[in-house]
Amino acid sequence: MSSLPPSHDLHAGLTVSVPGLGAVRLVRALASNPETALYQTDHAGVVVKIFDLSCGRPDEIGYGPYVNFQAELANFEEIHALEGLRDFVPAYYGANIDYDAKYAFIAMEYLPGPNLRAWAEDEATRGYGPDTLDELRQATHEMLAILHLFHERGLLMIDFKPDNVIRLPDGRVRLVDLGAFFTPRHRANVMNFVYAATPDHAEVLIDASNLQAGTPPSTASDVFSAGVALFELATGVSRLELDPATAEEMLATPSMYRFRDSQIADVWRAFPHLREALPLVQTQLRERRLLFSEVWHLLKAYLTAKVSDWEGMDPEQQNQVLLSTGTTFVMEQLPTSLAWLGGAIARATVLRSLRLRDLRELIQLLGNPAPDHALADVATHSHLVQQVRDLGIETEFAARLNTWEVRWHRGVGHWAVAAPLAARELGNNADFVHLQPTEADDEGHTYWRAVDELQAGEIQGRKATVARLAQDHRAWLI
Repeated sequence: MSSLPPSHDLHAGLTVSVPGLGAVRLVRALASNPETALYQTDHAGVVVKIFDLSCGRPDEIGYGPYVNFQAELANFEEIHALEGLRDFVPAYYGANIDYDAKYAFIAMEYLPGPNLRAWAEDEATRGYGPDTLDELRQATHEMLAILHLFHERGLLMIDFKPDNVIRLPDGRVRLVDLGAFFTPRHRANVMNFVYAATPDHAEVLIDASNLQAGTPPSTASDVFSAGVALFELATGVSRLELDPATAEEMLATPSMYRFRDSQIADVWRAFPHLREALPLVQTQLRERRLLFSEVWHLLKAYLTAKVSDWEGMDPEQQNQVLLSTGTTFVMEQLPTSLAWLGGAIARATVLRSLRLRDLRELIQLLGNPAPDHALADVATHSHLVQQVRDLGIETEFAARLNTWEVRWHRGVGHWAVAAPLAARELGNNADFVHLQPTEADDEGHTYWRAVDELQAGEIQGRKATVARLAQDHRAWLI
């Protein structure tokens, strides 16, 4: 959504009835697009998303906004019914539709903090120091780890972008805007799934074609979107700039883009509203700005024409040249301090036959490994690692901890492991690793020792486990 000036608060002052909250009055719009607006309310911690159903006819409602409301409401209810996922999206308070007044609404939790793109832009203006870079790495890791959890439960976000991620004041991130999810209930009726992705962040030609053939989207769609999101975090834009001379050279060889343009024209006929958002490759070349969905197809055609011995290479050699050239192309457009993102962006957006298989592989490319002496200390002295081993659970995660996932505990003279990281890595087993509180430091960080169940402390009246600290970014396990 974009910012909305107060003069456009079309539903400001409206009162809606929310179960458990009663009358909730809309105060002012926080953001909007042509069909929806997100409103601050007179209830602290509650926002209301309004879907404008007016269509200019007194006896009808707008079909598109109505379908979008139904889809987002169904996604909210489905995600909140899944244990382990509801903590990563806003709390859901209720929804309704008023056919006479021609609007629908969803009431949800207000998440304080900027979206990830705005936060990254703000940090970039200050310059990236080592601590800030680690904060960026941590945010991207957590963002991708959450998406991976959704994938494990059969859900794809489809239209993932950094605007859809909120960074809370304590550093946690949350997904918002749940309208475009592809969930298990859609797999039974793929042909009726409402595809709502934006061309800047998705491979519309591939996804639309697959859906028309009854083939559901795959993890590859979200891996691609994640790659574009990383580029946008680093540069503030979602399209790659092209050197004018190279663009003119490509324009002079229509065979490089004619087939893709015919496919885009086919999508226009099926989805006329995409004509502006999904320009022809020829137009993109003239504007010197390429959608990521077209970059690798165009680059492969360009290399085929320019590399003299291309046809003499075996497929593996061709793929290496393509990936190497594309990676350089991406890295040249990144700030120097963020050049480490180049390889990950390339591997996430490249042609699907060469793409990373899942988000865990992408996460591994974005790490900043903790010092060897810290890893050795954790492996040797961590009560957490020992307790996990005693339960017969794999402890491989302890060998690939990042700098922000370990913290020196002066009191015991050893390194501690971040509780949210341990909870993610242990999954359902996190409920069986019990903890005893030890102390808190001057900065408000708490430390917990892994113990047998009989020695466990309590958190809000229940036995303390790693799972209970999954959302606490100031909790550390020794």
